[in-house]
Amino acid sequence: MWAKKNITGTYKNNNTSESINISNTCINKYLSESAIKKSANLDAHLAALLIIPKLVEVSILKETHNDKNEDKNIKEIQRFYGSINYEGKIYLVKITIKVTKIEGNKAYSYEVMNIKNPNNFNNHSGKYYTGRD
Repeated sequence: MWAKKNITGTYKNNNTSESINISNTCINKYLSESAIKKSANLDAHLAALLIIPKLVEVSILKETHNDKNEDKNIKEIQRFYGSINYEGKIYLVKITIKVTKIEGNKAYSYEVMNIKNPNNFNNHSGKYYTGRD
């Protein structure tokens, strides 16, 4: 599978300077039916996958909270936000990271979201990515 050969690895987030690991397990989650259903647009979801390493690098940490399942190995859940331009439409990309006690920062999921009010949109990442950047 292309994604497992080309996307897995560790990437440094520019906002936090922390390393975030994208594993084969993570790729499986990204391509799962449940993950795809959460995104606003299937094609935009798949387009975001192609550039997810760059999105992990440039997205901005906006939320942290405890694990809802109270997993003792998870220190916290982090939510980063970035954006993509897919076919002329800007989408928000929410990236969820699990900060674990043993394995560090593990990418868990991402979701491509419609922007509710584009006129008031504050570009979270500072740049829109098209995959050609």
